[in-house]
Amino acid sequence: MRMVNVTDVRVNIREILSEIAKTKEPVVILQRSRPAAYLVDPETFEKMQRPDETDLLTKGRKDSLDRILQLRAKVTKKAQSDSTPLIREMREGLGRHE
Repeated sequence: MRMVNVTDVRVNIREILSEIAKTKEPVVILQRSRPAAYLVDPETFEKMQRPDETDLLTKGRKDSLDRILQLRAKVTKKAQSDSTPLIREMREGLGRHE
């Protein structure tokens, strides 16, 4: 990826644009040695704007994770209310086969 200073962009914009069109590689525009913007070819930009299959997978994974967390909360809540008698039985030895 090529890095170009803002001043170079002002002077050499035609060359930079033709390079982007040929190579399809983005160009980083630096301002005070920090990235200020990226120049990309139109096809790459359009791909970035379209919803991708990976976005759908990410949404599906997030929904699944939310359902898992809800089920875990229900199980934890139920386990907390039922755990006291179970712990007593274990301490007192009820139900042990010695």
